[in-house]
Amino acid sequence: MNFLRPLLLIILAAAFAACATAFRDESRYVPVSPTDGYYILEKGSPLALRLGFRNPPTYDNENHLHQGGYVDVVAFRFNRAGVLAASPGYFPQFTPDSFITGSLTRLRKGVSTWPEVRALFPTTNWVIKQPDGGLLVYHEIRKIKE
Repeated sequence: MNFLRPLLLIILAAAFAACATAFRDESRYVPVSPTDGYYILEKGSPLALRLGFRNPPTYDNENHLHQGGYVDVVAFRFNRAGVLAASPGYFPQFTPDSFITGSLTRLRKGVSTWPEVRALFPTTNWVIKQPDGGLLVYHEIRKIKE
């Protein structure tokens, strides 16, 4: 019976270690130039919440209604004039897509406009009016599971 306590402690420690690595947050800023860049974010991460990207329109890959596909989401903040007011956020479901990240590198904070963004990401899913008169816009990019 004395061997059960150490065995239980080892199993418990292994379970905690597995949980810690499973929930590691990979959110980060990717600089493109000294003044521009974009964020790669995980839904619900502290960085995404701090940036105000609370509920991007992603869905659970295991949902039976959406089998065989998934959605990456890009998020943008525009000022009242429709100019990009902050660095965009990118919520990849798996690994970041090089086409999407390449498109994000073309955008410039304070210069790029909503029509330019719509030309790069045509599907707009949510447009949320902000208290300052600007807009928070989410674009879905549907993908097929490989």
